Amino acid sequence: MKIDELLSSARAPRAGPSIAANLVRLSDWLASIQDGRSNKRADCTAADGDVVEQIANSLIANATGKEQKLLSKSLQEALYYAVGFDTDSDCAQLKTRLSRYLDRCGAPSFIRRFLSLFFFNLVRFETAESFLEVARSSNAFEKYIEGIDRVCQQTVASVWKSFEKKKRRLDLAAAAQLVSQIEQRLRGN
Repeated sequence: MKIDELLSSARAPRAGPSIAANLVRLSDWLASIQDGRSNKRADCTAADGDVVEQIANSLIANATGKEQKLLSKSLQEALYYAVGFDTDSDCAQLKTRLSRYLDRCGAPSFIRRFLSLFFFNLVRFETAESFLEVARSSNAFEKYIEGIDRVCQQTVASVWKSFEKKKRRLDLAAAAQLVSQIEQRLRGN
């Protein structure tokens, strides 16, 4: 089974209903970081455990179960990428590093990475067993996983580029349309 065959099948995974709203929340939070505003929605304290996990979980709303776990995992991964995989940062240090990343790369770069990671994690979670069944070795399985990652990155980049050309604000309607277009492209529609 090839990646494109699996993604275009009826079994292809679908994003949950709260991804669009959470994408808007993330965008607003990134804007507050860039503007130097405090955002109580994503406050954290180093004493309460993993700062990255705290921030991710505080930004996610109206998601439960698998969807909440996938959103949190993807946001944590995007945050770790942006701040250099430093696990010992406190909240202020993390926000400073994130601010530097946003100054260098911009919020759209962070959002694209988050979306790529989210769709990769979603597809991997939903299709890993199918690929395990057809993979003849661990190397073959790794190639499938790498292929999923590549397809998700390319798809998100392509859809995001079209979105940016429209110079549209990332509100709930735009986020829902963006997510829908990514899903459609992943399915080859």
